[in-house]
Amino acid sequence: MTREELFEKIQILDSEVTPSIEFYVLDQPSITDGHFQCEIYKARMQSSIVTQITKLFYPKIIKSLKSEYSLIDYDPSLMPDYDVVWKYDPDNVPLFNLIKNELMSVDRFYDSTILSYPDIWSIWIKLQYVNDSFYIIKKITNSKVITTGGWLALIYKDDVFQKLDSDILSLDGSFDVFAVENKLLFESKQNFERAMLYQDLKREVAEQTLTEIESMNILANFENLRDFLKDDYHSINKLNAIKSKPYFRALTFIDCKRIIDEYNLDLDYDAVLQKFVIDNKAKAKKFIKVLNDDFLMSEMTSLKYAANSKEGV
Repeated sequence: MTREELFEKIQILDSEVTPSIEFYVLDQPSITDGHFQCEIYKARMQSSIVTQITKLFYPKIIKSLKSEYSLIDYDPSLMPDYDVVWKYDPDNVPLFNLIKNELMSVDRFYDSTILSYPDIWSIWIKLQYVNDSFYIIKKITNSKVITTGGWLALIYKDDVFQKLDSDILSLDGSFDVFAVENKLLFESKQNFERAMLYQDLKREVAEQTLTEIESMNILANFENLRDFLKDDYHSINKLNAIKSKPYFRALTFIDCKRIIDEYNLDLDYDAVLQKFVIDNKAKAKKFIKVLNDDFLMSEMTSLKYAANSKEGV
């Protein structure tokens, strides 16, 4: 599907055609002994807001469809440095497709006495047109829930501050992923992967990359690197980006030292042993940026930069 075809398909959200809309509320999912479990409830909604739902989300959905992007296979462990639309095979996003299939058999309605607003894990919205189904998924965060228990919760309404007597769950036009056919448009890939429990997979891939870094034998204290980065989400993404760049396996101590010296980086090394010394988290993160080729020189100004993102030309 080309960008133009995808854009044309999404235009129905901005038309006068009214879809059938179903809201689903998901409890905290879990994987026990290899089996996925998640309580799912249908949510009641006022009929008068049905036509407003698509108008609410449409602007940001269109904004997520960049004018220039690459269409690549979905990889939960990869955070590209360029705009993409992800295509996927059901096997690549198993929990997403498992939940999507389970929605069809859900017959329990949501009740806040069963699952309180702060305990909601995510909201799924299914838009069904005659020929197309769209899914909007949003991970529920603390910022979306206003709780009243033990606190003075106020809203400003009709020019008067009023006290709330019950909790409120709010939704706006933002989303984490919009799914159409076998394409995923992300506003927050990170939240989607949290909702799909993919953090463990990302850590596994990062561990594989760390093992390869260890085999390069250019670190005096490799375990420090592992310990400093194990729970750092940004560094895990960096490690997962490195795994797709096979050149890093051929880097030597001399190669890395040249970059460190040229860019005057605060990284220590033993020139005799030809090993780098990592003694804090900042240096661990900087070393990973060296391996990820994040230090570049401007063709225009000849100034040197640390690039947080890169796009191929």
